[in-house]
Amino acid sequence: MPTPIGPRNYVIIGKIFALCILLPLYASAAKAEIIQAENYRSFWLWAGVQPQPALKQAQEIYILAGEVTGQQHPHIISQRSAAPQVLGRKIWIVYRAQTIGWNNGIIEDILNHLEAWQTAGNNVTGLQIDFDAGTKHLDEYASFLTKLRARLPKAYLLGVTGLLDWSANGDPRGLQALSGVVDEIVIQIYQGRHVIAGYETYLKKLGALNIPFKIGLVQNGDWAAPDQLKLNPMFKGYVVFLLNPKP
Repeated sequence: MPTPIGPRNYVIIGKIFALCILLPLYASAAKAEIIQAENYRSFWLWAGVQPQPALKQAQEIYILAGEVTGQQHPHIISQRSAAPQVLGRKIWIVYRAQTIGWNNGIIEDILNHLEAWQTAGNNVTGLQIDFDAGTKHLDEYASFLTKLRARLPKAYLLGVTGLLDWSANGDPRGLQALSGVVDEIVIQIYQGRHVIAGYETYLKKLGALNIPFKIGLVQNGDWAAPDQLKLNPMFKGYVVFLLNPKP
Protein backbone atom coordinates (compact mmCIF):
# COMPACT_ATOMS: atom_id res chain seq x y z
CA MET A 1 0.00 0.00 0.00
CA PRO A 2 1.49 3.42 -0.99
CA THR A 3 2.55 5.70 1.83
CA PRO A 4 0.11 8.63 2.15
CA ILE A 5 1.52 12.01 1.09
CA GLY A 6 1.46 14.30 4.10
CA PRO A 7 1.49 18.11 4.22
CA ARG A 8 5.30 18.21 4.55
CA ASN A 9 5.72 16.13 1.39
CA TYR A 10 3.36 18.47 -0.47
CA VAL A 11 5.60 21.39 0.47
CA ILE A 12 8.73 19.57 -0.76
CA ILE A 13 7.03 18.56 -4.02
CA GLY A 14 5.82 22.13 -4.50
CA LYS A 15 9.34 23.49 -4.06
CA ILE A 16 10.72 20.98 -6.56
CA PHE A 17 7.97 21.87 -9.05
CA ALA A 18 8.67 25.60 -8.67
CA LEU A 19 12.37 24.99 -9.17
CA CYS A 20 11.70 23.05 -12.36
CA ILE A 21 9.74 26.01 -13.69
CA LEU A 22 12.36 28.58 -12.74
CA LEU A 23 15.40 26.72 -14.04
CA PRO A 24 14.57 27.29 -17.74
CA LEU A 25 14.06 30.96 -16.97
CA TYR A 26 17.45 31.21 -15.33
CA ALA A 27 19.00 29.32 -18.23
CA SER A 28 17.40 31.71 -20.71
CA ALA A 29 18.56 34.74 -18.74
CA ALA A 30 22.10 33.32 -18.66
CA LYS A 31 22.22 33.44 -22.46
CA ALA A 32 21.80 37.21 -22.51
CA GLU A 33 24.88 39.07 -23.68
CA ILE A 34 25.97 42.70 -23.59
CA ILE A 35 26.16 44.06 -27.12
CA GLN A 36 29.82 44.67 -27.94
CA ALA A 37 30.13 46.58 -31.22
CA GLU A 38 33.29 44.74 -32.25
CA ASN A 39 31.29 41.50 -32.53
CA TYR A 40 29.05 42.89 -35.29
CA ARG A 41 29.46 44.14 -38.85
CA SER A 42 26.44 46.39 -39.50
CA PHE A 43 25.92 49.71 -37.72
CA TRP A 44 23.76 52.81 -37.52
CA LEU A 45 25.90 55.94 -37.40
CA TRP A 46 23.99 58.99 -36.24
CA ALA A 47 25.26 62.57 -36.39
CA GLY A 48 27.41 63.50 -33.39
CA VAL A 49 28.46 59.94 -32.61
CA GLN A 50 32.21 59.64 -32.26
CA PRO A 51 34.08 57.27 -34.62
CA GLN A 52 34.74 53.88 -33.06
CA PRO A 53 37.25 51.11 -33.88
CA ALA A 54 34.35 48.78 -34.76
CA LEU A 55 33.63 50.87 -37.86
CA LYS A 56 36.92 49.71 -39.37
CA GLN A 57 35.52 46.18 -39.65
CA ALA A 58 32.05 47.26 -40.74
CA GLN A 59 30.59 45.71 -43.86
CA GLU A 60 27.44 47.84 -43.86
CA ILE A 61 26.75 51.28 -42.36
CA TYR A 62 23.42 53.08 -42.06
CA ILE A 63 24.34 56.79 -42.01
CA LEU A 64 21.92 59.51 -40.92
CA ALA A 65 21.93 62.13 -43.68
CA GLY A 66 19.05 64.34 -42.58
CA GLU A 67 15.71 64.78 -40.89
CA VAL A 68 12.37 65.63 -42.50
CA THR A 69 10.43 67.81 -40.09
CA GLY A 70 7.59 70.37 -40.01
CA GLN A 71 3.97 69.31 -40.16
CA GLN A 72 2.73 72.45 -41.94
CA HIS A 73 5.80 73.09 -44.08
CA PRO A 74 7.89 69.91 -44.31
CA HIS A 75 11.57 70.50 -44.95
CA ILE A 76 14.90 68.71 -44.60
CA ILE A 77 17.39 69.50 -41.86
CA SER A 78 20.72 68.18 -43.11
CA GLN A 79 22.94 66.24 -40.69
CA ARG A 80 25.93 66.20 -43.05
CA SER A 81 27.69 69.26 -44.47
CA ALA A 82 28.87 67.20 -47.46
CA ALA A 83 28.69 63.66 -48.78
CA PRO A 84 31.36 61.65 -46.93
CA GLN A 85 33.50 59.06 -48.66
CA VAL A 86 33.21 55.66 -47.01
CA LEU A 87 35.10 53.18 -49.16
CA GLY A 88 34.69 49.42 -49.06
CA ARG A 89 31.36 49.35 -47.21
CA LYS A 90 27.76 49.08 -48.22
CA ILE A 91 26.05 52.35 -47.36
CA TRP A 92 22.41 52.96 -46.49
CA ILE A 93 21.47 56.64 -46.46
CA VAL A 94 18.99 57.25 -43.64
CA TYR A 95 16.41 59.99 -43.27
CA ARG A 96 14.68 60.40 -39.95
CA ALA A 97 11.08 61.49 -40.64
CA GLN A 98 8.89 63.39 -38.19
CA THR A 99 6.25 63.57 -40.91
CA ILE A 100 5.47 61.68 -44.11
CA GLY A 101 3.62 64.60 -45.66
CA TRP A 102 6.42 65.01 -48.19
CA ASN A 103 6.20 67.28 -51.20
CA ASN A 104 7.97 66.72 -54.51
CA GLY A 105 10.78 69.06 -53.48
CA ILE A 106 11.74 66.86 -50.52
CA ILE A 107 11.80 63.73 -52.66
CA GLU A 108 13.90 65.47 -55.32
CA ASP A 109 16.38 66.65 -52.69
CA ILE A 110 16.73 63.15 -51.28
CA LEU A 111 17.23 61.63 -54.73
CA ASN A 112 19.90 64.25 -55.43
CA HIS A 113 21.60 63.36 -52.14
CA LEU A 114 21.66 59.69 -53.12
CA GLU A 115 23.30 60.57 -56.42
CA ALA A 116 25.83 62.86 -54.71
CA TRP A 117 26.83 60.14 -52.24
CA GLN A 118 27.22 57.64 -55.07
CA THR A 119 29.25 60.13 -57.14
CA ALA A 120 31.56 60.67 -54.14
CA GLY A 121 32.67 57.06 -54.54
CA ASN A 122 30.38 55.35 -52.04
CA ASN A 123 28.68 52.01 -52.60
CA VAL A 124 25.14 53.24 -51.88
CA THR A 125 22.93 50.22 -51.29
CA GLY A 126 19.71 52.02 -50.57
CA LEU A 127 17.56 54.51 -48.73
CA GLN A 128 16.22 53.84 -45.24
CA ILE A 129 13.31 55.78 -43.75
CA ASP A 130 13.27 56.02 -39.96
CA PHE A 131 9.66 56.87 -39.09
CA ASP A 132 7.65 55.75 -36.08
CA ALA A 133 4.59 54.66 -38.02
CA GLY A 134 1.65 53.88 -35.75
CA THR A 135 1.02 50.17 -35.52
CA LYS A 136 -2.64 50.63 -36.46
CA HIS A 137 -1.83 52.88 -39.43
CA LEU A 138 0.60 50.79 -41.42
CA ASP A 139 -1.65 50.99 -44.48
CA GLU A 140 -1.13 54.77 -44.62
CA TYR A 141 2.62 54.30 -44.26
CA ALA A 142 2.58 51.66 -46.99
CA SER A 143 0.81 54.10 -49.33
CA PHE A 144 3.52 56.72 -48.70
CA LEU A 145 6.30 54.20 -49.27
CA THR A 146 4.68 52.94 -52.49
CA LYS A 147 4.83 56.45 -53.92
CA LEU A 148 8.43 56.88 -52.74
CA ARG A 149 9.40 53.51 -54.22
CA ALA A 150 8.02 54.60 -57.58
CA ARG A 151 10.38 57.61 -57.60
CA LEU A 152 13.42 55.75 -56.31
CA PRO A 153 15.84 54.53 -59.01
CA LYS A 154 15.80 50.74 -59.29
CA ALA A 155 19.50 50.60 -58.44
CA TYR A 156 18.65 51.42 -54.80
CA LEU A 157 16.88 49.33 -52.19
CA LEU A 158 14.22 50.81 -49.93
CA GLY A 159 14.29 49.98 -46.23
CA VAL A 160 12.49 51.13 -43.10
CA THR A 161 12.91 50.85 -39.38
CA GLY A 162 10.10 49.04 -37.61
CA LEU A 163 8.56 49.24 -34.17
CA LEU A 164 8.79 46.15 -32.02
CA ASP A 165 5.05 45.56 -31.93
CA TRP A 166 4.48 45.71 -35.70
CA SER A 167 4.60 41.94 -36.03
CA ALA A 168 2.50 41.36 -32.92
CA ASN A 169 -0.17 44.07 -33.13
CA GLY A 170 0.13 45.55 -36.59
CA ASP A 171 -2.80 45.56 -38.99
CA PRO A 172 -2.29 42.43 -41.15
CA ARG A 173 -3.44 44.34 -44.24
CA GLY A 174 -0.89 47.08 -43.52
CA LEU A 175 1.92 44.59 -43.10
CA GLN A 176 0.90 42.82 -46.28
CA ALA A 177 0.89 46.18 -48.09
CA LEU A 178 4.54 46.70 -47.09
CA SER A 179 5.49 43.41 -48.70
CA GLY A 180 6.83 43.99 -52.19
CA VAL A 181 7.32 47.71 -51.47
CA VAL A 182 10.17 47.67 -48.97
CA ASP A 183 13.19 45.43 -49.32
CA GLU A 184 13.89 45.15 -45.60
CA ILE A 185 12.67 46.15 -42.16
CA VAL A 186 15.06 46.69 -39.27
CA ILE A 187 13.06 46.02 -36.11
CA GLN A 188 14.30 48.08 -33.17
CA ILE A 189 14.19 46.36 -29.78
CA TYR A 190 15.32 49.46 -27.88
CA GLN A 191 14.35 53.03 -27.02
CA GLY A 192 17.11 55.52 -26.35
CA ARG A 193 19.95 53.68 -24.61
CA HIS A 194 17.79 50.90 -23.19
CA VAL A 195 16.39 47.60 -24.43
CA ILE A 196 12.60 47.32 -24.28
CA ALA A 197 11.56 44.93 -21.53
CA GLY A 198 9.77 41.82 -22.75
CA TYR A 199 11.06 42.00 -26.32
CA GLU A 200 11.13 38.19 -26.38
CA THR A 201 7.32 38.04 -26.37
CA TYR A 202 7.06 40.31 -29.41
CA LEU A 203 9.76 38.48 -31.34
CA LYS A 204 7.83 35.22 -31.06
CA LYS A 205 5.35 36.67 -33.57
CA LEU A 206 7.97 37.29 -36.26
CA GLY A 207 7.10 34.02 -37.96
CA ALA A 208 4.12 35.79 -39.52
CA LEU A 209 6.27 38.52 -41.08
CA ASN A 210 6.88 37.78 -44.77
CA ILE A 211 9.35 40.62 -45.37
CA PRO A 212 13.15 40.29 -44.98
CA PHE A 213 14.08 41.76 -41.62
CA LYS A 214 17.02 42.50 -39.35
CA ILE A 215 17.06 43.08 -35.61
CA GLY A 216 18.18 46.52 -34.46
CA LEU A 217 20.27 46.35 -31.28
CA VAL A 218 21.75 49.13 -29.17
CA GLN A 219 25.40 49.23 -28.17
CA ASN A 220 25.94 48.06 -24.57
CA GLY A 221 22.34 46.83 -24.35
CA ASP A 222 21.50 43.25 -23.43
CA TRP A 223 20.30 40.67 -25.93
CA ALA A 224 19.39 37.00 -25.92
CA ALA A 225 18.53 35.64 -29.35
CA PRO A 226 15.38 33.45 -29.37
CA ASP A 227 16.13 29.94 -30.59
CA GLN A 228 13.58 30.18 -33.40
CA LEU A 229 15.07 33.39 -34.82
CA LYS A 230 17.95 31.73 -36.69
CA LEU A 231 15.46 29.29 -38.25
CA ASN A 232 13.37 32.10 -39.76
CA PRO A 233 14.24 32.40 -43.49
CA MET A 234 13.36 36.12 -43.42
CA PHE A 235 15.93 36.93 -40.72
CA LYS A 236 18.96 38.65 -42.28
CA GLY A 237 21.11 39.61 -39.29
CA TYR A 238 21.66 42.56 -36.95
CA VAL A 239 22.27 46.30 -37.03
CA VAL A 240 23.84 47.93 -33.94
CA PHE A 241 23.04 51.52 -33.02
CA LEU A 242 26.31 53.09 -31.93
CA LEU A 243 26.44 55.37 -28.88
CA ASN A 244 28.92 57.81 -27.46
CA PRO A 245 30.42 56.71 -24.15
CA LYS A 246 28.59 57.99 -21.10
CA PRO A 247 30.27 61.12 -19.67
